[in-house]
Amino acid sequence: MIDAKTVREFETFLKVERNYSAHTVRAYIKDVENFLSFAGRHGVSAEKPERRDIRSFITILRKKISPVSIGRVLSSLRTFYRFLVRDGAVEENPFVGVSTPYRIKRIPEVLEESEMNEFLRQPDVSRVSGLRDRAMLEVLYATGMRVGELVKLKIGDVDFWSGSVKVMGKRSKQRFCYLTDTAVSFLEKYLEKRPPKPEALFLNKNGTGISDVSVRKIVEKYIRKTAISKKVSPHTIRHTFATVLLSRGCDLRSVQELLGHESISSTQIYTHISPRKLKEVYDKTHPRA
Repeated sequence: MIDAKTVREFETFLKVERNYSAHTVRAYIKDVENFLSFAGRHGVSAEKPERRDIRSFITILRKKISPVSIGRVLSSLRTFYRFLVRDGAVEENPFVGVSTPYRIKRIPEVLEESEMNEFLRQPDVSRVSGLRDRAMLEVLYATGMRVGELVKLKIGDVDFWSGSVKVMGKRSKQRFCYLTDTAVSFLEKYLEKRPPKPEALFLNKNGTGISDVSVRKIVEKYIRKTAISKKVSPHTIRHTFATVLLSRGCDLRSVQELLGHESISSTQIYTHISPRKLKEVYDKTHPRA
């Protein structure tokens, strides 16, 4: 029987064995509880739901959430029932083969090189806070790391000699990213001005490690100071990093490694080409252009 105790055991499995983040665990548990609640309301067997029951559940979801979110819910439920099969609570996984509703992949918002250069020039580097902000933005653009990875960085993670930084990614997977000379330069200037402790690389005004919320606010502040009308977040810088590398000839597999994507399908969204770039390629390659 699938009950609250089963859900708690699944939660422990996600935390301990899968090493998922707290945010991901909460999302999985919410998805599972929503399906179990649906099953209870509609007289559906949670242990052995039929395909028509799952279709009814998806139909209800369509009225409330996007196809992207439905795909995430189905992924959560596949993982949950895989866990139940492993523990012998159910005989088979009813969500195997259930397809995600069709969705059009949205091309991520990115900054043009001129926009990025203007954005990076915004911090007032005559102040320690400005040096910190410029160094943070340069590191984000040089590495394409996630904001959650940025705020976890310690001084010891940076190898100034080789221009590399050790990053702790999702599920505690480590990878190495590379820094531009400009990023290294501003990091060195910032570290000369800030207190030697604590070990966190970037500090807030109270002298403790900066939070991801603060980094988002800093990005928003400087984008407002530019003439850029796009909605920009730290993840936009990550998108821009990947797009720039691919447009300049970097292969998809290398970009996957640098971004820390487990699946190359997550990286393929960056293979879009901007209209301006497409026109340049056309002019260079078409014999009558």
